[in-house]
Amino acid sequence: MTYVSICTDMDALRATGAVSEDSPYRGMIDGRSGAHVYYNGNQSMIVLTSIDGLEALETFPFVTVTTFEEIFGYRRQAVIDGEPQWTTETGTTSGYFKEVPTGEYVDGDPVYVVERVETPTTRTVTDENGVETTVPGRPVVEYVTTDVIDGYKQVPVTEQVWVEAEPYTRTVPLYEDVQAVPEMAALYASIYDRTPVTDADGNTHTPPKLFAVPGGYDVSHIR
Repeated sequence: MTYVSICTDMDALRATGAVSEDSPYRGMIDGRSGAHVYYNGNQSMIVLTSIDGLEALETFPFVTVTTFEEIFGYRRQAVIDGEPQWTTETGTTSGYFKEVPTGEYVDGDPVYVVERVETPTTRTVTDENGVETTVPGRPVVEYVTTDVIDGYKQVPVTEQVWVEAEPYTRTVPLYEDVQAVPEMAALYASIYDRTPVTDADGNTHTPPKLFAVPGGYDVSHIR
C-alpha cells in the first residue's frame, strides 16, 4: 500500500519539535527533500510505503495521511458477502499469419567429414632389476574436421498460413468504481500545482497526475 502524508503548515509542524534532527517522524511528514516529495511554500506532501508510527501524530490538525485511492478514486474487483465477483467476457481473436512446415527440406550448412586421428606415445617402465625400457603408451586420440563435405544439414521449408479470427468467451473479474473522497481530492489539488509549464525550447508540459510513484507500485487501478 502507498500513502500520501500531507502537511498544510510546515512552520507549525516544526514548532512542535516532532521533526527535529533525531525524530523518527522527520522523513515521514517533513517534506523538505527527497525523490518522493512535493514542496509548495509552507505545505508539503510525501509518498510513503509505510506509516508505522504515524498514528501518534493524529492530534496535529495540519497533518493528514491519505492514499492516491482516496484522492482520485479507484477500480477494484467487486466483492459480495466476502466473495469476489466474476463475469464473462466475449470477443474475437485477431487473425494472424502462422509459419507452417510444408514437409519439404532444402540444403542448409554443409556437414564436413570428421576423422579420428591417433598420435602414438611411449612410456618408460622399470623391471625388478632396475632396468628401464621404453614401451608403447596409450595413443592420444583427436577428432579433426576435414574440408571434405559429407552432406548438408536439412532445413525444413515453411510457408505462411492465415489463421482466421475466432470468437472466445472467458471469465474475468467484475470491477466496480470506488469514488474519491472529495475532501482528500480538494486538499491534494490545493497543494499540487498542475499548471502547464513551457520549457526553454517552447515545449509545454503538464505535470503528471501523481506527483511521485514509488518504484514497482502499480497505479493502473487509480482513476
